[in-house]
Amino acid sequence: MRRPVWFLPVVLGLSACNGGPLPSPATGLTGSVVRGPITPVCMPDIPCSAPFAATFTVWQGSRLVASFGSDAQGHFTVRLEPGTYRVVPDPDAPITDPQSQAKTATVGPTGLTAVQLEFDTGIRSSRASLRSRAR
Repeated sequence: MRRPVWFLPVVLGLSACNGGPLPSPATGLTGSVVRGPITPVCMPDIPCSAPFAATFTVWQGSRLVASFGSDAQGHFTVRLEPGTYRVVPDPDAPITDPQSQAKTATVGPTGLTAVQLEFDTGIRSSRASLRSRAR
């Protein structure tokens, strides 16, 4: 049985649509994550925050859209369509109550949007804690 000439290109075109990965968007977030304070008492000329490595999930509304990791210097890049997202640290991130520290970030219409996401370690001076309780 002979098939029409158009049969093979149509079949090849359909299989290419179903099997290949979707291209990454040309937009997204890039930047760094830092945590602080990293000492109980912050001093002039001594860093009070530091970058960290962790895994994060990215949500748009109730939909999980991506996950990414930061390196030891806190750098990351994640490709996302333009829009507003919640970036949530995974439970094992080295910060206080990671799941409650979601950050909102908006991806611009072109290119990568630069952000610095800051997270709380929960480290506080015991003297400062005692002072605030005495008030």
